[in-house]
Amino acid sequence: MPPAAPSFSDVQNTPPPAPAPWAALIPEEQWRVLTAGAEALDEAGARFLLAGALALATYTGHWRNTKDMDVIVHATDRERAIAALQRAGFEDYYPQQAYDRSWIFRGIKEGVLFDVIWALPNHRVGIDEAWFERAGVVTLHGREYRVAPAEELVRVKLYVMQRERCDWVDVLNVLAASVEHLSWPWLVERMGRDLPLLHAALAIFNWMCPGRAHALPPWLRKQFALARVEADDLAATEERRVRLFDSRPWFAPHQPLNEPLER
Repeated sequence: MPPAAPSFSDVQNTPPPAPAPWAALIPEEQWRVLTAGAEALDEAGARFLLAGALALATYTGHWRNTKDMDVIVHATDRERAIAALQRAGFEDYYPQQAYDRSWIFRGIKEGVLFDVIWALPNHRVGIDEAWFERAGVVTLHGREYRVAPAEELVRVKLYVMQRERCDWVDVLNVLAASVEHLSWPWLVERMGRDLPLLHAALAIFNWMCPGRAHALPPWLRKQFALARVEADDLAATEERRVRLFDSRPWFAPHQPLNEPLER
């Protein structure tokens, strides 16, 4: 019989993130803006975590330039963070393009956006102390940064499914890179009434990546009725199924970025 799910209190913190050779791919002006923003927040005593493309690269090893820098702050620090950035020369992006100020501040400097986030647009997910208690750590250009937990990265990206954008590709990449290390009981608990979203993502992951999905804990498989996929060559099965969606590398850094899957 599969073991029962460990209790919420038994969950361990997110393991140290992957090394960051991808940092060399980030343009110099973006580094300058990130450094300026980080120093301003530090001086103001506003705790922050790297999010967005920086967090995704930390956990998957693949940098995708989204042209902005995203950080997470606690809701109680948002006014302090905004004031600190404005003192440091960051201008509010609102006059150039209106945005919803109830969950984000968009500052711009040297043409680079620096986003400060304290909630999700749907206000289903807030930023609480657990984010900071479970944060990962990565060293970039000689400075140590704290990073949004991988589990929270999965959770927030499950809600990004718009007509013109869907972040489930990112979710599947984090699962592929971190399936053995994620704190599954904690993630299940955090999903709450929206647990079917995680169930759906895991069903896709289990079908697309049967070899990697074998690392899912037995209790989770039982809870979501995820049958183990058996095949003589699980890696080949994954490659064939990935090709149904894209001939280019789908999971990074597992395949060379300049080589298509279809040869």
